[in-house]
Amino acid sequence: MLTFRTRIRFGWIAPLCILALCGVSGHAAEEADGGKKTAELKLEDLYPKKSFFGKQARGMAWSHNDRYVAYLWNAYDDKGWDLWLYDTRDRKAIRVTSPEFLLPFDRDLKEIIERYKKDREEDERRKKLSDEERKKLEEEDDKKEKERKEPRKEYGGIGEFEWAHKSDELLFTYKGDIYRFVIGKDAPVRLTRTTDGESGLKYTRDDKGFLFQRGDGVYRMSFGDPTVVQLNPALPDGLRFSGYWLAPDESKVLITGYKPSGKDRDVSYLTYRGRFAEARTTSRNVADDPFNSEQRAFIIDLNDDPKATLLNDGKPWEIWKWPAGNEMGQFVVHQEPWSPDSKKVVFATWKRTKRELEVCVADTAEKKVATIYKTTHNGEHTTPGMTNPFYTRDGSRILLLLEQSGYRHLCSLNPLTEGATQLTRGDFEVYPLKLSEDGAWELVRSSKEHPARMNLYRVDLTDGSMTRLTHRDGDYGEGVLSHDGKRVAVTFGSWKVLRELYLLPALGKKDEVAITSSHPGTFEKVHKIVAELFSFKNRHGHTVYAFIHKPAGLKKDDKRPLLIYTYGGPLGTGHSVVDGAFGGDSYLLPMYLAYKYGYICVTVDPRGSSGYGGLFGNANWEHPGVAQVEDLSDCVKYVSEQYGVDPKRVGVNGWSFGGFQTQMCLYTAPDVFTLGIAGAGPTEWQNYNNWYAGGVIGPATVGKPDDLDKFSLTKLAKNLKGDLMLLHGMEDTNVLAQDTIKVYRELLQAGKGPQVELVLDPTGGHGLGGDIKSKDRALIYESFLLRRWGPYKK
Repeated sequence: MLTFRTRIRFGWIAPLCILALCGVSGHAAEEADGGKKTAELKLEDLYPKKSFFGKQARGMAWSHNDRYVAYLWNAYDDKGWDLWLYDTRDRKAIRVTSPEFLLPFDRDLKEIIERYKKDREEDERRKKLSDEERKKLEEEDDKKEKERKEPRKEYGGIGEFEWAHKSDELLFTYKGDIYRFVIGKDAPVRLTRTTDGESGLKYTRDDKGFLFQRGDGVYRMSFGDPTVVQLNPALPDGLRFSGYWLAPDESKVLITGYKPSGKDRDVSYLTYRGRFAEARTTSRNVADDPFNSEQRAFIIDLNDDPKATLLNDGKPWEIWKWPAGNEMGQFVVHQEPWSPDSKKVVFATWKRTKRELEVCVADTAEKKVATIYKTTHNGEHTTPGMTNPFYTRDGSRILLLLEQSGYRHLCSLNPLTEGATQLTRGDFEVYPLKLSEDGAWELVRSSKEHPARMNLYRVDLTDGSMTRLTHRDGDYGEGVLSHDGKRVAVTFGSWKVLRELYLLPALGKKDEVAITSSHPGTFEKVHKIVAELFSFKNRHGHTVYAFIHKPAGLKKDDKRPLLIYTYGGPLGTGHSVVDGAFGGDSYLLPMYLAYKYGYICVTVDPRGSSGYGGLFGNANWEHPGVAQVEDLSDCVKYVSEQYGVDPKRVGVNGWSFGGFQTQMCLYTAPDVFTLGIAGAGPTEWQNYNNWYAGGVIGPATVGKPDDLDKFSLTKLAKNLKGDLMLLHGMEDTNVLAQDTIKVYRELLQAGKGPQVELVLDPTGGHGLGGDIKSKDRALIYESFLLRRWGPYKK
């Protein structure tokens, strides 16, 4: 039996925690909020066997004449992702593919269809059973699943699709093979049948054939012709093919390649699945390791006329090279990087250590690569990868995303004068989506109204003026513009309306037509408190955004527990405070704790978060977690001034970077934060991956781990004053479990054992999910909070 100086729980005793909670919850619920009974909501209700939420439509694309918008989706109880069409003329959705539709091409589907039918019948039968009977059957299901030797065959649906340029037909992939389907026909035509997976579908200009990617090659096939033509020659020096971008006139192709130049180190971790513990290894490129992948880009002339004079004598013309080594380099290319006349390619390059962002043009007529714009980037480390330069319709200018004002905005670059002009302006983010066919305006997605509520806008390219195209309060996804520029297909969701796919049939008007109906209607039964957005000024004057779940009967003179959820690290374009996001830790659990136990629960995006400008996104550089502690402490002050908070019961929780941030709060602001729940936090940044650590935390020098070791939480753990729970999955290969074990050891050596509880999932990964499922983790949180704080009592 394992013994430590503090409590330590492994996943296999989680049922004991559940039993203990069953004995506590009823009484605690009656005491919360002065005896008001809220026992009708149990924590288990938030983790049903079948999700509250259905699939979100994805991959939307318009047909050539804008009659149809195609998308991948399926109704709630249907497996996989099928191809659907919305007919804007007849105003109806049409399901194109299904297991039955593809049955003639896949012998496995007969068995799968029969099993799915029996599963649906069993689901209907179980609805008539008692909760206890259903729970027993679900436990039996889980046991059978664990004992299963081989995975069951499933229907995954459609991989990708592509519309023709001039007709109502499309290509799609199913299980890696390519099919052609003409709208109105009863069945598709299968075009490939190989063990290699095909992808990257594109129709030729005349719709008489198509291109696709298979392995290390780009291939062309013509309908009615059995010949398969490989377009790319073998790349030099043993490089592996990685991607392609075809010129508009199909005369040339841009190709990228890579090759390993060395081997990443192998690090060990322990598994506990057998009779004895077993050491396994995972490949890892840590902060002080060199980069071991060489990357290059080439342009290849596709002219097969024997008499033609070819670019670079028909050999791949190298336009960019990044040798492996100490520096990280990045090649950034838009999905449409070619000039309209097919003579030039525009791309961006990023040198991380030097902070150099360059925009370059490769001119095939002059066989010359020129840098037309160069700047120093000191903002968020992912922004250079979003530069994505592309030509205007007339080829006279280049549009791109830059962060030169402190926020990501749409900019215009003149290749002749090599100067960049910022088109959109303001303290908000703007993300380009699609240039209109007439070249007059760009469709963008922006946080102009509120960082938690992304909207679509029309940006006039003459003056940068922004016209709002969407009108509801909530979060709009990446809209897809019709060819005529009059309609948009886009997803929308909020905390009051679950996310669906909508058609905006007339831009500029408020009409929205719901295309999908994705959810079973069960979430409304447990959605007891709708979050409210708020913001506050931190000690430096920056605006910090958050949302709150307020318990019933909240008064300013109360002394209620305050629990804050945070992540605090950069996520590219993502963050936690989003109207319409229902994260388990960031939304559902806080809602439950506010409703059941009377806690004030707040989710905060402090400095360090993405989507709030470069100052926020780069806040961790050489001071990881420091700005966040300030902002979260200021949040405690603000909420305490607005509502009644017990200063002895102020807690913070988070996962991954949020697990690191939680510990930073407990170790460096112990008089503010008295409790923390920290999951899978990277506590030793020198052991984390080079791309992230060297881009977010600080300069990473090859062979010098001490450069980042100075930011290790093991040096701060001794300052703990409050109560702390640490959680980690033993098989986590993202943030190694040793990060938590090492900081736990420091806590023990500092005499903090009685204040710390350690929870390890023996078979769990970065988000657990082994022996500790999401429901189990939530129950462990609840038990910890009730033992340390208890419910709020008047």
